[in-house]
This record gives sequence, structure tokens and C-alpha cells, in this order.
Amino acid sequence: MSSGDYVAGAGALSAIGHSYATSFRALKNSTHGIRPLSSLSSIYNSTLPVGEVKLSNEQLAAQAGLTKLITRTALLGICAAREAIADSNLNIKKWRTGFISATTVGGMDRTEIFFPDFLKDNTQGILSDVIHHGCGATTDLIAQALGITDFTTTINTACSSSANAIMLGARLIRQNKLDVVI
Repeated sequence: MSSGDYVAGAGALSAIGHSYATSFRALKNSTHGIRPLSSLSSIYNSTLPVGEVKLSNEQLAAQAGLTKLITRTALLGICAAREAIADSNLNIKKWRTGFISATTVGGMDRTEIFFPDFLKDNTQGILSDVIHHGCGATTDLIAQALGITDFTTTINTACSSSANAIMLGARLIRQNKLDVVI
């Protein structure tokens, strides 16, 4: 990055902490969060070890200031982005602000709810459970919750998604397209 680019704020929710500070502290202490799936309803409960954020969707929605449930990916993204914005001390409404989501999951949690009934009978299942399945739909939900309209996009390149999102954000700032990128 050039001398004009810098990270102004950070936010995180993870299996090892429900904020950037607690996640960072756990990393420094070599704490892992890999355990059997327990908080979410899945056919893989108690089967696969996972890194799971131990907050329910209802708890995440409350933390995000939302009254209705949306995909878990969007809820996690909203909470982390709001923490980063607060940490930056920036009023993002004053700047040309963009949002780049780096995700490969999208609304998979809602899709897992939909498919068991649908697979038994293709006239069953609640279609609204899969309406936000795509990664781009999750990006739109997060950007809408944050009030970001200047630029939004989704990077979905597997493990390199976050690195690519950071590089794209830096390029957009360097090219004077945006002032702030989340």
C-alpha cells in the first residue's frame, strides 16, 4: 500500500471472540475455537468439528440492530462492519464509501433449512429461505444495513477472497474512485 492508504478500523466475530479485540487476544494466546457444531441446526451437529460463532441468529440480529432474521453470513458481516466503522471513528456518510464483501458462503444457512423439506417433496419448503442464497445477495443486505450506496461488490475467490477484497479496495482509493472502503 502507498503511504496514503491505511486501516482506520477493525471488526471481527469469530469462533475465538465476539469482537476484534477478543479475537486478536485469543490469537495471541494460541486459542482455537474448533469444536463440534452446537449452536446451529444442521445435519452435521456433533459430527464435524467447526469454528462456530457461539451466538444465535437472534442474538446476532439484536447486536446488528435488526428486528428480522436474515442470513447468518449477512448478520456476521453487519456486526463486524459496524464494529470496524465505530473503531475507525469515521462518519462514512461524509465520504464516498464502498463495501467489498469477501465471502464464499452467502446464505447457505438458510438454504440448509430449506432443502430437507424440499428434497422430500418439491412443493414443500419455504422459498424465502433461499432468496438470499447467493453471495452477492449477502453483500447487498450488508451494504443496505450500513447505508452504503456509492459502490458495492462481492469477491468470491475461495481462500483468497479477503486478500483480493483488500487489494481492490486499495486500488479504488488510489484511483480516487472512493475515499473509504469497508
